[in-house]
Amino acid sequence: MLVQSARGLRCGALGALALAQPAFAAESTGGWAAVGGSLGGLLLGVIQLIVGLSLAAFSITKGLQLLSRLLGGIDIWAQIRSRNVAVALLAAGVVISYTRVISGGIDAMTRSLLTLGTGGVLNGVIGLVAGVINLGVAIAVASFAITIVFRVMDKLTEGLDENAEFKAGNPAVGVLYCGILIGVSSLVAAGVTGIGSGVSLFLGALVDAIRG
Repeated sequence: MLVQSARGLRCGALGALALAQPAFAAESTGGWAAVGGSLGGLLLGVIQLIVGLSLAAFSITKGLQLLSRLLGGIDIWAQIRSRNVAVALLAAGVVISYTRVISGGIDAMTRSLLTLGTGGVLNGVIGLVAGVINLGVAIAVASFAITIVFRVMDKLTEGLDENAEFKAGNPAVGVLYCGILIGVSSLVAAGVTGIGSGVSLFLGALVDAIRG
């Protein structure tokens, strides 16, 4: 009886081990797949960070150049050195607006690049092209939106010479414009993200139509 019991226990253990091996293999495969997906997500995050840092200096420079042109060519840094609070507030609003809108383009670009991990060279090319288009749209829209804000405010405040007020250092005008620019940039950034999603869908549908 003891021998038969020992044999039964041994057979049961061997059977359990045989059943556990495929499950372990499947679990190991899933684990490596998860590791690969995590590394892919980490790589995309690094790409987003690098692009964001690269565009930070561009956003500041481009935003201040645009502001100088809208204010009749005044030297922004000279006004700041002379402690012109109005121009400093306006410059801060322009830079924040520029970076917020472009950040929407960077986010759309990163999400487009997710197609790189879906398999297939064509999907990767679509993601890359869509990402570049999204970022280009964001940069163009940022300048356009700031210019439109100034044009609209000129119409709404016909009895106020904004350029003269800024040069005179009126902080109230600086606060007003700074708040308007930041508020508008939130709406524009959301629009840029929507455009990015639309571009990706359009390119994907176009490729599917060509294939079909």
